[in-house]
Amino acid sequence: MKLKLTLRFLLCNIIIFYVGWSIFIVMNVILMNSNISFGENFFNVTFNASNFVDETKKDIRFIDDKFLINDKREKVLKENNIWLQVLDEGNTEVYNVNKPKEIQTHYRTGELIKNRTSPWESKHPVTLMFREIEEGGKFYTLVIALPINKFFTYTLGFTEENFKFFLISFCGFALGLTLIVGVWFSRSLASPINDIVNNIELLKEGKVVNKKFKNNLYEKVNENIMNLSITLHKNELDRAKIDKAKEEWIANIAHDLKTPLSSIKGYGELLSQDDYEITVEDAKRYGNVIKEKSKYMQELIEDLSLIYKLKNKVLPFKLKEKNLINIVREVVIDILNNPNFSNREINIHYNYGNIMFRCDEKYLKRAFNNFIINALIHNNDNTIVNISVNKINNGINVGIEDNGQGINEEEINNIFNRYYKGSHTGEKAKGTGLGMAISKEIIHGHGGTVKVESLVGVGTSVMVRF
Repeated sequence: MKLKLTLRFLLCNIIIFYVGWSIFIVMNVILMNSNISFGENFFNVTFNASNFVDETKKDIRFIDDKFLINDKREKVLKENNIWLQVLDEGNTEVYNVNKPKEIQTHYRTGELIKNRTSPWESKHPVTLMFREIEEGGKFYTLVIALPINKFFTYTLGFTEENFKFFLISFCGFALGLTLIVGVWFSRSLASPINDIVNNIELLKEGKVVNKKFKNNLYEKVNENIMNLSITLHKNELDRAKIDKAKEEWIANIAHDLKTPLSSIKGYGELLSQDDYEITVEDAKRYGNVIKEKSKYMQELIEDLSLIYKLKNKVLPFKLKEKNLINIVREVVIDILNNPNFSNREINIHYNYGNIMFRCDEKYLKRAFNNFIINALIHNNDNTIVNISVNKINNGINVGIEDNGQGINEEEINNIFNRYYKGSHTGEKAKGTGLGMAISKEIIHGHGGTVKVESLVGVGTSVMVRF
């Protein structure tokens, strides 16, 4: 891929080089043969010395054995510091316009040639241009001097062979330079791409990408790859953590099922033995145990089915307009009617007598019941639970707070995880362990959010917002 990219880039460079030169030459030809102006100065980009000299020659007239120039041309010469001389056949001046005083009036032929070809070596450097004037059978030389700081010429001499050599050398040099620049530039493009490909290979292997690019065209791309690598690595760690928790949870579920099954199996075998005499009281007691264990297993299976339906949104809620105050109050009354919690203190606070909310009363009661029961069973009997139901702006806040022992940070982060079992589960917490996960899904199913905050030794707060 690197070689392919390099060759493609070199080809583009070569094409651009020769197309650029062609456009440059064509533009120069157009400019040299047009009246387009690209500036206000006389010596601008379109100035053509040869044309200027020819036009000046046309403006010179020979009248009464004298040379004269029109006023317009003379003004142009003076404004642009240009002077001219007309020399006879002996190279002696017969006429001048705007010539400085220090300029000589007679020249040797070799002197004129030297001043033309090597102007910097003369006492008064100027760029000389020549034209021949024929008047009355005599020949004169028109010398026009242009300021060398505004216009200069250079001469290249070629034979047929050295011109070919020069042309081939120039093209070879240009091509070589293009190749060198192309290779260097393509390496600067291709090398980071190779690094990016290597980083993607690391991603495929599940490794973390940590090679940074600095001041590079692909710095942002590599930064995104690194962020993706970190995210994937974190997701992999989270997945491993969830898998581990899932295995532990399945083991706990298996244990929870195995325990009642063992009791049911044991008592069933006793009841089925012919040589074992069972009293009516024993049979009744065994039957109650079997009934209790069967009920627990049924609840566990129902909870597993419910959380699956909630998680996958296949449980249709029967929504009706209900007073949220009444729902919370009925949940609290049901809990306090339970002999296990009849002596506990639960307070309800609200800012409106009627707070209407469209909900499935059955499942919403279950969610609130789980939150309140958790606050009771995981704390001592002196713990006070305060429930607040407040309508604020366009939302409804339901808060359940206790002043109990609190929950540590690790358990807070996993409290709604159905694959996690906290350390506060004791003898009083005889549930399936899915209550908080089910409650969260019920709240989410009603378009709400739930958040738990806690400080060890201070208490726990569950905040639900619809």
